[in-house]
Amino acid sequence: MDERPREPEMWGRLYRLWIAHADQLRRELGETAAENMLREARQVLPTLGGRRAVLLTLRRLPDTPAVPEAADRMREGGRRSGDRPVPAERTPQ
Repeated sequence: MDERPREPEMWGRLYRLWIAHADQLRRELGETAAENMLREARQVLPTLGGRRAVLLTLRRLPDTPAVPEAADRMREGGRRSGDRPVPAERTPQ
């Protein structure tokens, strides 16, 4: 587990910038995207003071058998028949 004590402060700065530049966000991103960002900023900003940010990395024990997950059964390129393209991202095991 890695403590990230400055992360809530970083999000606070970002959210305050979004709010301060709301008109510019609307012009550059469009009304819907800007409003989604501003809603997030207004909801989360008041809660940041009590947040603890950590990065948790889990590792599978070497003797634990791997159980195939849905991503392991997907066709190459992260696509299923009839689906639109999806980025092929996999976490190294």
